[in-house]
Amino acid sequence: MTRTGERAVKSRLRTPTWIARIEDPDGVVLGAGVLLAADRVLTAGHVVTPGAPYVVRLVGVPGQGAVAARVRPDEHVPEREDAFGDRSGDLALLRLAEPLPAEHATRLYRLASPHGPVSMYGFPAGDDGGRWHGATLVAARGRDSRVQLRPITPDELAAPGFSGGGVVDHATDQVIGIVLSVDEGQVSAFSQMSPTETILSHLPQVAAWTDGAEAVDPRLRSRAPGGGGRLDVPFATELAGWFRGEGWPVLVTVVPDQGDRAFTLERAVTLADRELRTHRNTSAFSGDPPETVPPAGAHDLALDVKGLTAAQVMDRIAERLGIRDDPRPERLATLRVPLAAVLVGVDESAEPDALLALLDRLARHGARLLLVHRRQGGRAAQAAESLVHRPLRERWSRLGAELDRIVDELGPALDTRRDRVTAGPGTGALLDAAEAAVGRSRMLRAWIAHSSAADREPRRADLLFTFEDAAERRRQRLDQALAVLDARLRRWEELRGRVTAEWPLCRARTTQDGDRVIAAYRLYEAALLLLRRTPCDIEAAQTAVERFIGFCSGTVPEPGDDADSPGAQGRSGAASGSGWGREAGGAPRAGDRPGASGGEGAPGRPRPLGGGGTADHARPPGEEGDRPPLPGAAENGRARSPDPRAGDRAEAVPDRPSPPGAADPGHVSPALDPPPWQEPPLAGAAGGRVRPYHEGVAGPARPPGAAPPRPGGDGAADPPPLPGRPGSGPRKERGS
Repeated sequence: MTRTGERAVKSRLRTPTWIARIEDPDGVVLGAGVLLAADRVLTAGHVVTPGAPYVVRLVGVPGQGAVAARVRPDEHVPEREDAFGDRSGDLALLRLAEPLPAEHATRLYRLASPHGPVSMYGFPAGDDGGRWHGATLVAARGRDSRVQLRPITPDELAAPGFSGGGVVDHATDQVIGIVLSVDEGQVSAFSQMSPTETILSHLPQVAAWTDGAEAVDPRLRSRAPGGGGRLDVPFATELAGWFRGEGWPVLVTVVPDQGDRAFTLERAVTLADRELRTHRNTSAFSGDPPETVPPAGAHDLALDVKGLTAAQVMDRIAERLGIRDDPRPERLATLRVPLAAVLVGVDESAEPDALLALLDRLARHGARLLLVHRRQGGRAAQAAESLVHRPLRERWSRLGAELDRIVDELGPALDTRRDRVTAGPGTGALLDAAEAAVGRSRMLRAWIAHSSAADREPRRADLLFTFEDAAERRRQRLDQALAVLDARLRRWEELRGRVTAEWPLCRARTTQDGDRVIAAYRLYEAALLLLRRTPCDIEAAQTAVERFIGFCSGTVPEPGDDADSPGAQGRSGAASGSGWGREAGGAPRAGDRPGASGGEGAPGRPRPLGGGGTADHARPPGEEGDRPPLPGAAENGRARSPDPRAGDRAEAVPDRPSPPGAADPGHVSPALDPPPWQEPPLAGAAGGRVRPYHEGVAGPARPPGAAPPRPGGDGAADPPPLPGRPGSGPRKERGS
């Protein structure tokens, strides 16, 4: 833990001596305060009323008695609210009737861009001794530059008893403001802090008890209207836009020592400072155009760098930001709010080149810089080129390259993957949004290609930032979509590998139980067919693969009786009692394998391939049961061929030769599926297209009920031939 962190932890283990509990004469706790001097206590304006009596107690000093106190009207700033709901003020300075020991007092500290963790002390209801609450400074808001406090835990929400309590910065261990709680009786997820510089703008007398560097160099503070020049409205509008955060973050300009532009610059710097923007000077400039008025707290530092070295400039910046141990430009990257600095007389510094290099490093770490030169040409042109024009061109170039990558690389990659696999459950919206992002990026690229030079000026850099954010979101969306599809493609590869690895094992078992090879092959072919389809439905393919593997291993029953299912179409003839290789009467035919006509086991139980027969083989001759016969089984004393019109199967499959040494070298009819010993090719026919399920290699499917044409042309269809049996020649076609 760092030394500053250790101080913060130790300070939270005790009650600070400077914390004051403010009560009414009856002892009711009203809020908290900060002892700034022996006879002064700073608190929130809504805690006290001018002229009313109060009692102040230092709860962190044992034995210290209570002291009477009052607030004068000129030291009480009530809270005001404008037409937009913007609040300001709400501060008061109590005067004690008797002085307290001065060693218990503390001092306020100026800190630009408050950020990071803080602690605040207050007196919530039921805890008159007080407690610490932790919070994080979020950001300044409103014309009064109040800073939002986010509680670290829900139990550390600010309550009315914290109003007026001091806020301690963990990095510096200094009191950097006081708590302005929410409306009485309410609890909010955020509380508000009035920072030191805002307190000074309302109560200038508090400067006597304040430390820390002032934001604005005395030489850059505004003179009275009309005392040094007239308002240059175009230049004032340009400055106000930069202070509002518009355009390119670095603005390089030339302003002489005297004249209207010098007066306009001093006015803008003064109005943009929290401490110097008082009711008096805002009233003096109330007649100016509103577009020329910058917001309060818009800069952290305004420094005249004439005669200063680069190291001295960095030290001043580090002092304002509360960076003590390591004042390097890289430390700016850790700030929650980027630095906003006005540097005047850059070309008159002691080390112009070294200062320009320092400013370049600051800009690269997110700093907003207003760089004022005293003379035209030379140094001003060099700074504008290196800090504005060149990086702006590079950003536009990077944006174009990012859009090219989205449109020309990520877009086609998305299309290719979507052509191969379908969207998974719950990912359809993501893929559609990614596809739409490609189209929008294409239109944005076309707009940029035809945009004018005026659209790329530094003052219109907000367009660039908007386009960059949009391109980044679209690229991230495409990366997410591609990651989803790549995961599904890896799943596809895994499923195909499982199928192709399982089939040889399944084929090896057929030497023991060949009667189930057709049913297994039907499941195998069904799984491959789903994997071949484009785009592939991974969930459906996985179901088919699991069914095939389960059937081969004996953990899944034989396919059901649905005539349209691949299992029903591919069930072995043994399941119907008239097995493949039997005669009509059930007697074994020549060439039957031993053991194919009987076996033990319960009907319907799953049986692994190679594990023997089932009770289906022992049925009486001619008993069909409730299962449809296997295509090619014996019927009415003769072998019949499968009906080519059954189901939605492919109409034709090309002949495939048997491998050398195959057990059955007979002819394969075009009406039958490929032999189980050869895996069908994964790609389609011409052009590699995978055909739909209803379209075979011989052409589209015939309309329902239409008979296939007879070779002779009479429209009648002959059943396709059966493969030959071992030991006999090829079967002669009927009618040949």
